[in-house]
Amino acid sequence: MVAKYKKALFLKTKNIGDSIILTASIAGLPKQYRYVDVICFPESKAIFQMNQRVRHIFVIPRDKKGIKKIAAYIKLFKQLFKERYDLLAHFSIDWRGAVLSRLFRADISVSRKTPRRGLFWHRSFNFLAPVLDHIRPMAEQDVDLLRAANLYKKSAAPAYELHILNKQKNKLETWLHNHHIQSKNKLVVIHAASRWKFKEMPTPTWAKIIDILKSHKIDVVVSGSDDDEKTNQLIYNHSQLKPVLTQNFTLQDTATLYALADLVLTIDSMSTHLASAVKTPVISIFGPTNEKNWGPWKGKYQVIGLSQDDAEMFKCRPCGRDGCEGSKISQCLVQMDSEKVVEQALRILQVD
Repeated sequence: MVAKYKKALFLKTKNIGDSIILTASIAGLPKQYRYVDVICFPESKAIFQMNQRVRHIFVIPRDKKGIKKIAAYIKLFKQLFKERYDLLAHFSIDWRGAVLSRLFRADISVSRKTPRRGLFWHRSFNFLAPVLDHIRPMAEQDVDLLRAANLYKKSAAPAYELHILNKQKNKLETWLHNHHIQSKNKLVVIHAASRWKFKEMPTPTWAKIIDILKSHKIDVVVSGSDDDEKTNQLIYNHSQLKPVLTQNFTLQDTATLYALADLVLTIDSMSTHLASAVKTPVISIFGPTNEKNWGPWKGKYQVIGLSQDDAEMFKCRPCGRDGCEGSKISQCLVQMDSEKVVEQALRILQVD
């Protein structure tokens, strides 16, 4: 008798980095769930397009307003009702997942406990994972939902999974060639900017890192979204030995660039997870945020963060605040030693 293939719906209405983390749970789902559909924010759609197990991607119409937004939600719900899912897993804590769970009545519905919601919300699911903690990686805590529903029994979560198409590789190899980046040299890709400024290091620190790396005949590309161009241009202007800057890159372009690099050097951002997902070594620099939750996952990596071993003033790290005393400036990043970062980079690259 042929086993019936099942359908799963995963909801994660969070940022791009969170969506990359979700690919570990997609990898951990039992194979009888042949079809995995995802509900996400628009900016995360490209992530799930690079995951070979995802079938349909449904986008939350957060960019629409008024009647257009209502119409978009009605269309979304109609599409979802056609599917009859066997599993609904809600990895966020917003009300959309609870409403869908009550409407769909999937055989298995699971989310996590949260002090931010009441009894009605928690009773919308027939399994609940533990409350988030500050100790374990988010990949593990996402997979806790599958564990709670008895769908995953291993002690460690799987690696992230993103697939880069050959045509994307060819496109980026041509781009590198056109920017005189030679395959005989090591390639480091830097992601320095964040929409949360308290996560950033000063521009002169990055410029010094770039100058030292390039003095070792290492090629350097500074990447980022269109919103990061101003920060990246400032870094370029401060550098004596100029890096290459990306422009108008899609998320797929950036993922492919990371896959072709020898090392990704980044602050705490989605780039940490993107590098892990394409299996490229990564150095992730943390300030006030907690690397135990948000650090790289599997693969070769190094986390750099100042502590009281460096100076007594850093014993508060990670504080989880938006800069020292709400200033949006984090001294544990302002005072990061560029040579300390380069030392770790050269060690991973095996360059003298």
